Amino acid sequence: MKQVLIRGLAVLAAVVSISPFVAADPRPFTLSNDVYSIGKGNFEYEQYVTWRHHTDENPSYNRFDFRHEIEFGVADNFDISIYAANWRYQDSSSFTGTKYDSSGGEGILYLSNPVTDVIGAGIYAEFLFGPDFFEFEQKLLLQKDIGNWTFLYNAILETEIERGASNNEVEGVLGQSVGVAYSFSPQLILGGELKAEWEFEDWDHHVNTTVYLGPVISYRSKGPWWVTVTPTVQLTDNEDDADYLVRMIFGWEF
Repeated sequence: MKQVLIRGLAVLAAVVSISPFVAADPRPFTLSNDVYSIGKGNFEYEQYVTWRHHTDENPSYNRFDFRHEIEFGVADNFDISIYAANWRYQDSSSFTGTKYDSSGGEGILYLSNPVTDVIGAGIYAEFLFGPDFFEFEQKLLLQKDIGNWTFLYNAILETEIERGASNNEVEGVLGQSVGVAYSFSPQLILGGELKAEWEFEDWDHHVNTTVYLGPVISYRSKGPWWVTVTPTVQLTDNEDDADYLVRMIFGWEF
């Protein structure tokens, strides 16, 4: 299993071969959104790669999800992003190949500063639309920076509407994520991240719970690029989700 994880991380790396209200810093986490704005008039390109591996039914299951995001600072406290195309490559018993998933965008309103205020806060909104579904997601972002330490919390509310032949299926998700990181230098940040989600069918009854936990490492070059990686393992027994999830975000600032 260790060799499989190392190979997966190598594939992620091959794909790309902290202060709010100013120029963007590297993201300290990948499963959570921080309260650092990119700054008015600034652009940033972010490449997401998420690798999911191993399920109980399919131990050799592999899936790579790709997101190409362009972020722009509309104001010093408001950023927007466009997802040009979300797509994936999957290798499993049910399907092998590439598939377009969705397009969409997000907006983040920053309400306070995690350094100078008692707590930093932000409101996040995202929408996605694909060939047969529509999804919207909201988050409350809370963050506090104390010295070299960063403490982050996200409260998540997500609704997906899948279009069917006779009727629409609705899936609701309540989630929380927590991150703690320490900046060892302007280039290196290390920490840990946990994300938990509770899924509901038609927002009526609980279906399953999924919890992922793992370390996080973020590196900023002396140039315009940075990269953050979070390898996680599923702590719950949800057979519908992969046992291992690794997410990498590569950013290039303009």
